[in-house]
Amino acid sequence: MMGARWRRGDRRGRRSRADSPRVTLGAPIMPSVAAAAGVLLLLLAYYARTWRSLSAAVAVCPRQFCDFVDYYYPMGEAIFRTGLPAPGFLYSPFIAILLAVFPPLGLDASLVVWGVLQVLSVSLYVLLFRWLVPAGLSIQLLFVALTLFSYPTVLNVMGGQVSIFMMAALLGLLVLHERGRRAAAAGLLAFAVSFKFYPASFLAPFVARRDTRFVLLAAGALGGLLFVIPGVLLGVGDTLRFYGALFDSFRDLGWVVTNPHSQFFPHVVVRLAATAGYDASAHLPLLHVIAYGVAAANLGVVILVQRARLRHADLWCSQLVFLTTPFILKTSWAHDFVFLPFTQAFLAWRLLERKAAVSGIGTGGERSYTGARRERVGRASAAVTSLLLLTSIVASNAGFFHGVGSFPRYGFFGFLLWADLLLLTASWLVLLPPALGWLRGADAQTRDDTLSRTGGGG
Repeated sequence: MMGARWRRGDRRGRRSRADSPRVTLGAPIMPSVAAAAGVLLLLLAYYARTWRSLSAAVAVCPRQFCDFVDYYYPMGEAIFRTGLPAPGFLYSPFIAILLAVFPPLGLDASLVVWGVLQVLSVSLYVLLFRWLVPAGLSIQLLFVALTLFSYPTVLNVMGGQVSIFMMAALLGLLVLHERGRRAAAAGLLAFAVSFKFYPASFLAPFVARRDTRFVLLAAGALGGLLFVIPGVLLGVGDTLRFYGALFDSFRDLGWVVTNPHSQFFPHVVVRLAATAGYDASAHLPLLHVIAYGVAAANLGVVILVQRARLRHADLWCSQLVFLTTPFILKTSWAHDFVFLPFTQAFLAWRLLERKAAVSGIGTGGERSYTGARRERVGRASAAVTSLLLLTSIVASNAGFFHGVGSFPRYGFFGFLLWADLLLLTASWLVLLPPALGWLRGADAQTRDDTLSRTGGGG
């Protein structure tokens, strides 16, 4: 009887469209395109009225794509001439080599190409969400609106930053891995890491699910992009000198603590303490411990979610890794938060479905019998998480930033950090009850198996 129940549960538990981490590419796309175009027109109308004043509020870019002009283009000019990072360039030599394609085009043509790359990356961001998250049209449109109305997205486009490239690569990694294209997925992870090293944290869910093959492929891709290609094109000596100069720049980041652009948790706390007349800089080591403690706790939840195989476990783990960023990245500039629209829309979808993550999908796709029931988010918990989500959306959108009216003031108070922390808290509220329920069930099963083997328990 028990075996029959198991078989029925397994047959019914095969991954359906609702359990799948992506929408099939065959789904009708024209209604989404038409509705997204309507949202885009409304947002463009807003920006047509406010872009000049919004640019004045940002007050960090005297011209469009200023970061490209100040850092990326000069790096492309210098890489094969000096073999060293240009002032302010904090990325790997592989990215510096890629940037060498722009100077031969000239600055004006390069700015056009860079703008096209920005638009394509934002568009790919929208499409990747559609492919990954099996949500209805309303959530897809919400994501489009959140993306185009997000202050980090606006800042990324104004400055011509690379965070949107990294975001597209990381979401592309999830799509490719879900389709079994592990080598290509590993290449995208290495590409994201070659900009900034913190996306290496995306290996954590794969380690937790014991995907040794992908971890080894990723390690190989990282070695190739970070060391082999630069070593061949620049020479081993110049590659090592490049990294030496880069790490010297990382050690000389004391000025970041008081920079209002930084949303790193310890830096925001130090700045806020200063408003109360208290110098918290002496407690920076303790604040670092707290930040890394939050990151470690997040990693623990990632492991728990993967072991329990909650519904949409891979997407939930990506959610948690994204939200770990301001607790591990010491700069955590505002444009690094381009992941917020993804995390906000994903959480909104889970809340609107009113279903908590459900234990039951095994790593091989099979459904375990224990704990395979559907659970609903309690009304009180749903109300709290919805409030946290809405506050996060307000704190991170361009309209609120424009209302604050000052880039230094907005950054100083760490609104993006708090938007991230609110989402992290809401995600934990949704995830922990079913995950801990699975853990209790697993512990009880282990005890029963032990008693059975030892002949205990009567």
